[in-house]
Amino acid sequence: MASSTPLKSILKKPPSSYPATSSSSTSKADRDREVALYHANLLQQRKDVEFTIVLNMETLIDFPHAGPPHDASNPSLSDARSFKELLRPFRPSDYDALIVERNINELCGYALCPNPRTKETGGGLYRLLGMNGKAKDFKVVKKEELEKWCSEACAKRALYVRVQLSESPAWEREGAQTVNIDLLDEPKSEEDQAVEKMRNMHLNNTGDAERRQDSASLALERGETGAGRSGLMDIRIQENQTQDPAQPPSLDTEELSGRLDTMHLTMEGHTPSFGSRRQRRHEDEYGSPGGEDIDVDVDRDWRV
Repeated sequence: MASSTPLKSILKKPPSSYPATSSSSTSKADRDREVALYHANLLQQRKDVEFTIVLNMETLIDFPHAGPPHDASNPSLSDARSFKELLRPFRPSDYDALIVERNINELCGYALCPNPRTKETGGGLYRLLGMNGKAKDFKVVKKEELEKWCSEACAKRALYVRVQLSESPAWEREGAQTVNIDLLDEPKSEEDQAVEKMRNMHLNNTGDAERRQDSASLALERGETGAGRSGLMDIRIQENQTQDPAQPPSLDTEELSGRLDTMHLTMEGHTPSFGSRRQRRHEDEYGSPGGEDIDVDVDRDWRV
């Protein structure tokens, strides 16, 4: 006898028989899509920044563009501005990569220096520097570090820029973390150069005036009334004009005998006169008549 209960199918139900999707399931799918788009945008931004760094590095390899008289100590204003702008997204590791790329092209690691890098001769991994004089600047440096630059000055300039770069990636930086780079040898605009020239001119004029005043004061102290502004005497040497013919010197008989009488009293060209003074003093005190002998050797200095 057949059963009246219908049999259930083991197959899946048709789509039309599915229950309606709930609102909670729809919102979860939207959130997942938003999260996926957010991370995709972050990855794209990171790729864009890295690509920008690569392009900037290619540009900085061929720096600087301006020729003489500009150099590393006096870069052109346009090159300095471009250099700062191109280094904004860089990290210290990117900057080190730029130095390596410039060294591969046999250029100094400092991007604003047009000189080739140095080549150390001889073997060894280290070099001794600052051995002259008292060796105050003595140091041991790796050979590969010396070959990165053309001089020690450029190494200081490059490292001065490196310490200003941010360690955080450019795609994670906010507005407050924007990198502002200063150069060790900052270029000056035409206005600043003109002002500096005028200032130096004023200082030089003031120095010249002070030197002239000092020279005039010194000449006045010496009694050089003829000293000019240059501090030099205007001296003219001319021959003395004589009217009478020159005659040889001669000594009269009386003058010669007088000199012979006092010659034994002369000491190194000086004839003392203490004896005559003492005799005049006695004549004033005692009024001795002329021709009377007076004992000038008597010591009467004790009288008042």
